Amino acid sequence: MRKFLLALGILALLCSPAMAGKNANGALIVHTNDANAFTSGVCARFETVDNPGGCEQAGTQTNKDDATPALIWCIAAFLPTANPGVTVIYFGLNHNLPPGQGYFANFGLCGPVGSIEVPDTGWPDLGGNSVAFGSGGVVGDTFFPFYLLNAFGFAGAFVGTGINPTGGYAAFVDDSNPPVQDAITQFGVVRWGTLGQNDCPDVPVQEGACCFPDGSCIVTPPGQCTGGVYQGDGTVCIPNPCPRPEACCFEDGHCEDLFAADCLARGGAPQGPGSACAGIICNQPPVPEACCFQDGSCQDLLADACTAAGGIPEGEGTACATFTCPQPPPEAACCTNGVCSVATEADCVNGGGTWDPTHPNCDGVECPPVATETTTWGAIKANYR
Repeated sequence: MRKFLLALGILALLCSPAMAGKNANGALIVHTNDANAFTSGVCARFETVDNPGGCEQAGTQTNKDDATPALIWCIAAFLPTANPGVTVIYFGLNHNLPPGQGYFANFGLCGPVGSIEVPDTGWPDLGGNSVAFGSGGVVGDTFFPFYLLNAFGFAGAFVGTGINPTGGYAAFVDDSNPPVQDAITQFGVVRWGTLGQNDCPDVPVQEGACCFPDGSCIVTPPGQCTGGVYQGDGTVCIPNPCPRPEACCFEDGHCEDLFAADCLARGGAPQGPGSACAGIICNQPPVPEACCFQDGSCQDLLADACTAAGGIPEGEGTACATFTCPQPPPEAACCTNGVCSVATEADCVNGGGTWDPTHPNCDGVECPPVATETTTWGAIKANYR
């Protein structure tokens, strides 16, 4: 039954979604201390004898001679602030000890009662291993041993934790439903005669999208978003969240590439994301044109204003400087029934008058008197009898 449950945990490694779980950013480190040696029941004495107290204090160098094995602890380490829940560890070893020659004098799983391991053939010389913890199946400590090795070595030898060569990765499985796997990328190594190294867990560097004034975007830590605006941890540049300049049309018909907010603030009309003035023709405002009036005068006015003023618009592209409006017929002195008035020739003649083009007005014009009929006073009185 236990191996069946472990198989389910290993299946979770293959099927769980690629999302960070509660075991994220954990490490598999190593610890050795030449003052201590392997004995039966050694797992139980970790807390009282061999616990280094933390990743930074763990020993990574052994000076044991080639006839004396070194006790090496494989430890799962998390940040003190973490809240892990480990059910399965999928891992391997990284070493240069010749296989099949008995360099591993002792090895085995450390864990709660009921914990089991499923090693590959040839382990620990070759292959990888999977371990599952107890009937409860969860370890919530931030620093605990899960495996021990009692290994012979020599100058230049090393033994450390690493990826499981069967799957090509190492991972923790948590107690979520469904289980979530967290990849392990931080390991440790013990060396004979010189310092090894532990890659201790640390606070992951947060990154996010950084938007620059030209609309370009890069993913960077917030402290490196110099000259840009950080969009928040975990934000990405695909799709690009950064505002970009776009074509902005103004009432006078000119165009500028501006950010939409700046365009609106200046009274323009944004033409939409991806637009640019190089490919946009803004609506042009109406242009004044020649406007002719009945008296022959001309004014440059908008067509609607011209019509409202009683004029005649002469069309786009016309201007009074180069356009001659139709002129009204000339007026001159007109004598009609002995009275002088100013009129056009046609009006004067149609009214029975005489038109005098030599006089533009009636100044100095004496119109001939109206012809009269000779009669007597008696004849006049006779008209009223």
